[in-house]
Amino acid sequence: MELKTSNVAKRLGVSPKTIQRWVKKYHIPCQKNEAGHYVFDAEAVSLLEQIKFEQGAALEQRDSQDPPNQFSAEALVAVYNQLASRLQHIEHTLDQKADDVVSVQLLQHRQEIEELASHLHTLEQRIAKLEENANKEQAGAAENAKQKPKRRRLGHFMSLFP
Repeated sequence: MELKTSNVAKRLGVSPKTIQRWVKKYHIPCQKNEAGHYVFDAEAVSLLEQIKFEQGAALEQRDSQDPPNQFSAEALVAVYNQLASRLQHIEHTLDQKADDVVSVQLLQHRQEIEELASHLHTLEQRIAKLEENANKEQAGAAENAKQKPKRRRLGHFMSLFP
């Protein structure tokens, strides 16, 4: 009697992948066909049945040792308090980081304002010099305007004498 993996899986009530895992894990001797699939004989099937029985017994024993997943009110309150404490700590840390960020931004803004004030002062000095130069040029032009007519009068007066 030679059975394929799917037939053995149906017979044992497990998935074909479970059969393949057991063959590899427990080194069950079995042949492979031309396609590379496992082919099981009666001896291999009996070994797999024994493994399934042992696996089931181990699962039952483990389940009987595990306490039921029921929490007491005290345990839940303790967990709640612990989570609330952690949340409070995280909020405090977040507030500190936000304050640090704001402080850094304020310092940067202060430095930028100081740089702008310095630049504005420099521009005011340049404008004052330009106004001073413009006033000097206007005063010089006014003086030149006053002096030119005098020269013209002299020149005109001199032209009267041949």
